[in-house]
Amino acid sequence: MCIGYTMTILNCTLLNFAHVGILRPIFENYSNDFEYTTNGIFRRIVSPDCPKCGYRMNHNGYNEYCKKGLGSVKIGRYVCPICGEPLEEPRSFWEQLKIDFFNVLNSIYQCLRTQNVSHDGASTVMELIFPRGKDTIHNDFTNSVESVDIPPIGDIQIVHYDEQHPKMGRTQKFRLTLLDGVTGRPIADELYDNKSPETIKTFLEAHLDPTKQTFVVTHLSHT
Repeated sequence: MCIGYTMTILNCTLLNFAHVGILRPIFENYSNDFEYTTNGIFRRIVSPDCPKCGYRMNHNGYNEYCKKGLGSVKIGRYVCPICGEPLEEPRSFWEQLKIDFFNVLNSIYQCLRTQNVSHDGASTVMELIFPRGKDTIHNDFTNSVESVDIPPIGDIQIVHYDEQHPKMGRTQKFRLTLLDGVTGRPIADELYDNKSPETIKTFLEAHLDPTKQTFVVTHLSHT
């Protein structure tokens, strides 16, 4: 059990587990030589041969790995009765589960940011799913964006999109700007009464060639 969180433990076999279909993809790379014991230990049914002397090893308990708020797993250990060589079963499925889980969280962050939800707002939403602070969300989101594969620059137009909020007397205006990504020269600079999605779409459609591949760079707010 991880300190500060309560986790539910299910004692069952795969034969009477109602959601076996969920677990099958997790262990699909493992043969029937493995078992998940009633004590929750993932190990080989028959201990492997010692990698050092070749003698059959003995089961030797487990090592437990825990991710706070997510869960834990017990990975079987072995020990050679002849030379004392220790061995632990690989836990790649556990590491992959964590990667898959946090990839889902990154997708949620991206959806929230697409809808202009601030990092504070995203943190509030995540309290209902898996608590994450705004700084963690900002860093994870930024890293996920930086890891996106960008196609090689060929016949691609790179433009920078920027917004400013000047006031004309007591009237709030919105200045939308497009800059050439290579030269830095302005492509368009216009004032609008609002910056609704429809307004931004109209602005971009008026100044970008829809037949040309375009990569738009915009500011990622830290709020």
